[in-house]
Amino acid sequence: MKYFLFSSTGMFLLFATLSCHSPTAPNGNNLSDTTSSNFTWQMFTFGGNAGSSSFHDVAIIDENNIWAVGEVYLDSADGNPDPFPYNVARWDGSKWELQKVPYYYQGQAFYSPIFSIYTFDSNDIWFEGGIHWDGKQFQTLPLNIDFPSHVNRMWGTSSSDLYIIGNGGLIAHRGTNGNWQKLASGTGLPLLDIYGSSSLFGLYQILVVGSNNYPPGNGIFSIQRNTVTEVSSDFDFPGNTIPPESFGVWFVPGWQYYVVGDGIYEKQSLSDSTWKNAGLDITRYATTGIRGNGLNDVFVVGAFGEVLHYNGKRWTSYINETGLDNGSYSGLAVKGNLVVATGANNPQAVILIGRR
Repeated sequence: MKYFLFSSTGMFLLFATLSCHSPTAPNGNNLSDTTSSNFTWQMFTFGGNAGSSSFHDVAIIDENNIWAVGEVYLDSADGNPDPFPYNVARWDGSKWELQKVPYYYQGQAFYSPIFSIYTFDSNDIWFEGGIHWDGKQFQTLPLNIDFPSHVNRMWGTSSSDLYIIGNGGLIAHRGTNGNWQKLASGTGLPLLDIYGSSSLFGLYQILVVGSNNYPPGNGIFSIQRNTVTEVSSDFDFPGNTIPPESFGVWFVPGWQYYVVGDGIYEKQSLSDSTWKNAGLDITRYATTGIRGNGLNDVFVVGAFGEVLHYNGKRWTSYINETGLDNGSYSGLAVKGNLVVATGANNPQAVILIGRR
């Protein structure tokens, strides 16, 4: 039975799905068991005394340069709750430094939660709202489009080829001229994750997933030359053409595709008619994020602090070390032997670092 834990203005809701499965090992692609699942974990908590705090996304430059974004509420110098949150945390290899990064509009500074971050290098980091770090300072580079939504996730190949997604089916692209162009997605779904990867021929494949509980809806979308195409939508059992919840996506083009939500779903080709789940149902908790270094080095995070690793042969759960009493991980970044997850354990914000 899958257990979900979602956050809404600091309050958590727990419910179980109607379907029950027994954990089994995946058949997979018969990959070599070449990556170690031997990780040590370090957890950090923030806030909790002046309001509910949470980290939503994370990016890794290297082991001494990690950035997380969200909202952390602390008391001000006078001992009263500070209404303006710390929205960025930076890891220098030994400690986290909390920062308040402003968004400037018409010359006025606004301090609000930040939901997404994307890095190209230490001198080229993008934050929700068009905030950019150039290695020396934060600048607000206006989106120049109507984007009435938080930017849930970002992905791109460079600052002149950057995509952002949000609620209401919102997708936009920043091109070589530095301007943003809104793309017609054909959906009103909250879009929750975007990921792209190049094939052997150097062509990029970009997928976006979206999901909504009320009213129910689901979708997987492809972006090619700034044209958005629906790959599949609205699951229909028994055909099971799409996972019933789509919170995260990760893939190696032409080899393996994963979508996480109510389970861990996979197919080897997008043209396959069915997303397979029975052999991959190795956790009873909702899964919210997925990233990997390769087909035999895949990581998944989810509700109640679930963290999973697939090494090409088998899945390993670390929940006994990474578990949360009343929270969930949602942000996830992976780089080599380093994995970082972010989320909340009501009312505190949480960052988890795993080292192999």
